[in-house]
Amino acid sequence: MTEQKQWFTLEERKLLLKERYFNSSHKYFFEVKEAKNGSKYIVIDQRRKVEGKFVGAKMRIFEDEMLEFERVLHKLIHFALNAPQIALNAPQTEEPVTQNHNDKSKPTNSDLVPAFFHKLLSTHNWREFEEYTYYLLKILGIQTAYNFLDERQAGKADGFFKLGNLAVTYDCTLNKRDIESSKGEQINNYCNRLKQGSIEISGSTTEEFYNHHKQVWIITQGTTRQIKVVNAIEVREVAVQDIMSLYQERLTTMMSDQSLEMQLRNLCSGG
Repeated sequence: MTEQKQWFTLEERKLLLKERYFNSSHKYFFEVKEAKNGSKYIVIDQRRKVEGKFVGAKMRIFEDEMLEFERVLHKLIHFALNAPQIALNAPQTEEPVTQNHNDKSKPTNSDLVPAFFHKLLSTHNWREFEEYTYYLLKILGIQTAYNFLDERQAGKADGFFKLGNLAVTYDCTLNKRDIESSKGEQINNYCNRLKQGSIEISGSTTEEFYNHHKQVWIITQGTTRQIKVVNAIEVREVAVQDIMSLYQERLTTMMSDQSLEMQLRNLCSGG
């Protein structure tokens, strides 16, 4: 028995979901299985044709590795599909211009920047910050976006949006105090609501997202970072400046909805 066969036990595990993808030279098999202890893991089986025969290679991704594996994979795919072609050996005739991405004081000087962007970065009015953040998400191209500005209920978020397979509950704050402490109870409430897989927008509108990738955003004038993970739901502080940068990038490049979704999912990883 080979080392690979020893590592991948032949004992049957419960199969929960499977997908396949074939092309002329490779076959890919994807399976979600359940281990004896109830945890889930993914099996990826690649088979490629070598001298007329298919040779296989398998890998397993365990439950506690999935989010980080997904983050890295999406970052690499985005880079591969969107990175400009650079002539590595071309001589440089002048010093490259370095842009300070940590400067949150003002957006890039451009005629493409809507006037309210400046207010988003400088306002001290929480209602104005929430309203303009919603407008920003809409002009970014997120059609399924809702705000709850006029519905001041305890524990209710400021808004919700869906894009592709991404579902996000967001909360806007101008509070510069420690988010983990000041928003701890609200964050847990948002995660619990997302875990249910649906949200009632109004008496006649309900959005469902049972199988979506779920995140909680605390949108600030600060710095984008990951705060924690609650029941596989990522909780992030998201700088409004970084969303503005995506808006400008989408205007000036051929960014698809799929690429936008990927960038939003991986904001805090820089991908």
